Amino acid sequence: MRFFVCLVDSQDRGISDVARQMYEALSRSRGLEFAWQDFDHAALLTAWDDPYGDPLVARSGDHVAVGVVRLDNRKEIERWAGGQGRGFTDLELVLHTVIRHGAKYIPMILGDFAFVVWNGLTRTAVAVTDALGVKRLYYTERDGITAFASRAEALAVQERYEVQYLAELISQCIPSPGLTVYSGVRRVPAGTMAALQGRELTLRSYWSPDEFIPEPFKPKSEHEAPKKCRSLLAESVRHRVCANGGTWAQLSGGLDSSSIVSMTQWLAERGEIPQGLAGTVTFVDWQGTDADEREYSDAVVEHWHVRNETIVDPAFWLDERAAPPHLDQPNDSLAFYPRERRLCAIVRGAGGRVLLAGFGSDEVFTGSTLFFADWLAQGRVWSAMREMTRWAAIGRISLWQLAYENALLPLVPAALRRPKSFNQGRLLPWISATAARRYGLGARTSTVAGNDGRLGRKYHDLILRGVTAITTSLDAAGIGDSLDVRYPFLYRPLVEFALRLPPALCARPQARKWVLREAMRGILPDIVRTRVGKGAPTDALVGSLTAQRSLLEPLVCDSILGHLGIVDDVQLRAAFHAAPLGGYGDRDLCADVQMTLMVEAWLRIQSGRWPQGSSKYRSTKVVVSQDVC
Repeated sequence: MRFFVCLVDSQDRGISDVARQMYEALSRSRGLEFAWQDFDHAALLTAWDDPYGDPLVARSGDHVAVGVVRLDNRKEIERWAGGQGRGFTDLELVLHTVIRHGAKYIPMILGDFAFVVWNGLTRTAVAVTDALGVKRLYYTERDGITAFASRAEALAVQERYEVQYLAELISQCIPSPGLTVYSGVRRVPAGTMAALQGRELTLRSYWSPDEFIPEPFKPKSEHEAPKKCRSLLAESVRHRVCANGGTWAQLSGGLDSSSIVSMTQWLAERGEIPQGLAGTVTFVDWQGTDADEREYSDAVVEHWHVRNETIVDPAFWLDERAAPPHLDQPNDSLAFYPRERRLCAIVRGAGGRVLLAGFGSDEVFTGSTLFFADWLAQGRVWSAMREMTRWAAIGRISLWQLAYENALLPLVPAALRRPKSFNQGRLLPWISATAARRYGLGARTSTVAGNDGRLGRKYHDLILRGVTAITTSLDAAGIGDSLDVRYPFLYRPLVEFALRLPPALCARPQARKWVLREAMRGILPDIVRTRVGKGAPTDALVGSLTAQRSLLEPLVCDSILGHLGIVDDVQLRAAFHAAPLGGYGDRDLCADVQMTLMVEAWLRIQSGRWPQGSSKYRSTKVVVSQDVC
C-alpha cells in the first residue's frame, strides 16, 4: 500500500500538530512507514509498506507536486516541460509542465494519474485526475485546511458515513457525482481539474465521453476500423509493459484478457517491446459450475508459451489464513478477496509488481441493440426492420420478440414498462421506503436508466453511462494495494476511438465486440477469438450463500444498513434465505443480495465486528455512524 495526503493552509493559520496527528492516524493504524514534508503553507504526508515505484513528491522552487503518475505521452510532456534528457520522473515532468504553462496542457496529459501541484508563492493549487479515473483523488475542508488524498479513508477523521452514497450503491443507482462513503469527503471526478485559491475550490471537467458521438456507418469503416483498433491497442500495451520485465497479466480465457496477453506476446515476438509477460494467472471455478475456462486459457498459453499459474476453486468471502482487507470504499470485490490475495502472492513472489487486466472492453466495445430504437425514432423504419430480420435469422430467434424488446419497448415511457423480473425497473425489496423517498432511488436504478436515454440517442447515452460507470467499478484498493494494476483498454485514444464507432461495428449477431475480434485476427487463437459467451463464477458465488451461511447470516441480523435506515432487515433476511433457491423467481437476486452483504460486511470490518468468532480479525478502528434517515 502507498498513499499520500496533502494539507494546504491557504489562510495562513498554520498546520497544527493536532491536524497532523489526525491525518497520520491511518498510517499508524495500518503499521505503515510514513513521513511528513513541509513546504510553504503546505504539509505532505506519504505512507507506504512497499517502496516500489517513483517517489510520490517532487519539488522545484516555490512549487511542489505530490501524486501518482504514469504517462502515456511522455515524449510530448518532456517537450512541454523542457525536460528532454534530464531523467525526470513522470511526476517531475507534470510539475515542470505546470510551472511553465499553468493548466494549459493538463487536458492533453495521457495516462493514469492523480496529483496535486501547490504554488507556495501564490498559494494556489491544482489537483487533477486522469480521464477514466484509474487513479483516485479525494478532498475535504476542515478547520481552515483543505486536504487532498489518494485514499478517502485518510481524510475521514470523523468516520461518519454518507448514507446517500450507501443507499445508491446497494440500490444500483447512477451515483451522485463526487460522493464517497464518508460524510464530508468528496471525490475529484474522473477527467476533472480542481483549482484551489484561498478557500475557494472550483472543479472543471477537461474530458468527458459525451464529447464523442458515434459516426454513421460507412462501408470502408468495416475494413479500416479493425486496423485502427489493433494499432491503438498495441500502442496502449507498449505504454503499460515494464521495460525491465516483471509484468504479469490476468488470463480468464475470455476475449478481453486473452487479447491483452496475446497482444503483449505478439509485440515482444516482433521486437516492439523489450520483453513479454513474466507470467499469467487464471482463476478456475470448477466445482459445481460451468466456469472452467481452461480450454480457452490453455490455448493462449500454448500458442504463446507464456507461464501460467492457476488458482482452482478459490474460496469466497473468507481466507482462514488472513483477515479481510480494509478496502478504501465498499465494492463488489470483497467476496473475492481470498482469490485476489493468492494472485498477489503469486505475482509478488515471482518478483512482479505490474498486472495487466482486461477490464474496460465490455464498456467501450460491446455496443447495444438500442440503435434499433434510435433508427425507429429517426424514421428509418425500413432499415431497422431489414437489419432486425437479418439478426433474427442469424440468431435463430423470433423477429417479433427481437423487435419488441430492442426497438419498441425502449420507446415506451419508463412508467409504463412492465418489469421482466423482480429487480428490473424497480427497487430491490429490502430497500427501505424512507431511503427510497429521501434520495429518489426508484427512478434512478440502473435497470430503469438503461433504456431512458434521449429519444433518438438512446444507444449513445447507454454507451456514455457504461464509460462513466468505469470509474466506480475499478479496483478501490483491493489488488491495487499490492500491485500496480494497469488497464490497456482504458487508453484514452482507444476509448475515444471506440466511442465514435458506428453501432454496426460493435454489436453484431453472434459477434459482440466485432471490431475487437477482427483487430485480433492472426494474433489471438481463433478458438478464443470466435467464441460466443463466456463462463463466470456466478454458480460458485451463488453456492457461497449456502456454503458460508454461518459466516454470512450475522450480516442480515441487526444490520448496520438497517440502523442507518437504508434497508428493511426483515425483507433482507427473507431475500438472503430465498436467494440460493432462486427466490423471487429470478437468479439475479443472488447477485443483488451478495452486493448488499458486501457493503454490510465492509461496514462491520471497519468497526471490527466481522467476521465473528476470532480475535485475529478484530480491528482497533471504531466507527462513528452517520445519523439514520
